[in-house]
Order: sequence, then C-alpha cells, then structure tokens
Amino acid sequence: MNRANKFLEMTVFITVVDCNSFIEAADKLNISKQAVSRYIQALEERLQVRLLQRSTRKMVVTNEGQSFYWQAKAIINATEEAENSLSLDQASPQGILRVNVPVSFGILHLAPLWQLFLNKYPQIELDLTLSDRVVNLLEEGYDLVVRIGNLENSSLISRKLATTRMIVAASPQYIAQYGMPMHPNDLRQHKIIMYSHWARKEQWGFWQNGNYNSVNLTANVYCNNGDSCRQIILQGGGISKQPDFIIGQDIKVGNLVEVLSNYTIEDYNIYAIYPSRKLLPLRTRCLIDFLVTELQNQSW
Repeated sequence: MNRANKFLEMTVFITVVDCNSFIEAADKLNISKQAVSRYIQALEERLQVRLLQRSTRKMVVTNEGQSFYWQAKAIINATEEAENSLSLDQASPQGILRVNVPVSFGILHLAPLWQLFLNKYPQIELDLTLSDRVVNLLEEGYDLVVRIGNLENSSLISRKLATTRMIVAASPQYIAQYGMPMHPNDLRQHKIIMYSHWARKEQWGFWQNGNYNSVNLTANVYCNNGDSCRQIILQGGGISKQPDFIIGQDIKVGNLVEVLSNYTIEDYNIYAIYPSRKLLPLRTRCLIDFLVTELQNQSW
C-alpha cells in the first residue's frame, strides 16, 4: 500500500474516534458511511489488530486503538504543521486546542490568562471545558488537561506547572463554638467538609517532628467543588482541607483560621497532562510553556 492510502486510513480512523460516529465522520470527510467502514476495515486488516469494537448501539475504542489513535494523530498534526510552516503567513501555531481544567482553579487563576495566551498566539482557537472529574483525554478528545494532586501511574505524560499548599481550616466562629483541635485524632469529633475528588479523600496525613499521623475521617458534607466547600466553612459549617489558591486569602485576612498549624500536611502539584511527548503539536507545546511561565512563581 502506498503512503497516501495509509495517511487516508489514519485520517478516517482519527475522524471516527473524534466524532464517535461513523455517520458523523462520513459527513465531516464528505464520503459515504460505507467508504468509512471500508477504510477502517482495511486499516485493521493491515495492522492485524482490532481498533474499534462496533455494535448497532455503540462504538468503543480498544486499548490498541487508543494507542494507535495518539500516534496517528501526532503524525498527522506534525505533517500539517510542517506544511503550514512553509508559508510565512502560517508559520505561527494554529488550530483548535481543546483544554480541560479544574473548576475553581480554572476560574480563579487560569481565566485571567487565556486572553494573554490568545494575544500571543492569535491563530490558536481555544475550546475550554471546566470540570473537576477525571476525564479521558482520548475518549473525550482533549489535547491537554490541567489537574491537581498526586498522579496515578499512567501512560500519559505530565509536566509540573506549580505547587499548591494544602491547608486545614475553619471559621473563627466555628472554633469558638466547638474548640480548636490539638491533635489530628481530634478531627474525628468535628464536622468535616470533604472535597470529594481528592484521591484518598477520607485519609488525612499530618507530619510533626518527623512523625507521621494518619487519621481516617467521615464527612458531614461531601462536595465536588472547592468553592462550595469554602463557602460552607466560611459560614461556620465545619473544618475542611483546601488548597491555598482557594482559601489562602481568607487565612490572610482572618475570615478563616488554620487548624493544626503546628503540623505539616502534603502539598499538591498542579500538572499539565497530555498524551505523548513525540510529535506534540506546536500549539500544545506553546500552551504548556506559557502556563509554566505564568504559574511557576505564582503566590496564591
């Protein structure tokens, strides 16, 4: 098979995955659904591997299909950018960049940066989604996600953007009414407002003089949004563990007080996560470098 046909097969496969539909892919490529099926079948037969599991009701990308998708997409993106770079008026990074970021961090600290990025790279089109849940880059079609916390083992690539200090805090009114915990175990006697997306969210760890204390807690409130947790503790609802980029200013002005401040708790890193270092699209590289520059010396 010649290279042109291989390139076309990859293009059809990528479009099917992006659209999650043979029919929509056919419309986008301006070919028939039967032609799309033939290209996918030919690709699978040539590779001797199943890339898509198909039924009358749904389509699922196999593990092999996911791996091939990112490699094929990187090749096509690199080819397009190589062609574009030959034209002086298209030499800058361009195209759609789909990005997923956490809700609170996205609103408080990333929202002011997006126009700066677009001013620097006016030919890039940003497609932003705010969500705290764990997203699948491949299945949901994101080029890059920003996430906070300790990363699980993954085939994805990450780059550290910044670090946020975790703080256990409550309102002065709550402490006046229920007392200040003096030891991590004392937290079991208090109302706990828990952010539900943290890994091991119910196990809080504390260090003091080289000794580690771990306490398992049950929350009075579980919430999947840090700003909502903040509002609850500001109103005297209990004690919560939150990042300084959400409650740091409240601590500084006295609206909240730090609990167990003589203990140290873990910091969380803020990461940019993307599928592969190989043939990474220029627009994605530019965004990663931009975020590193803007966030690495940030003081929340």
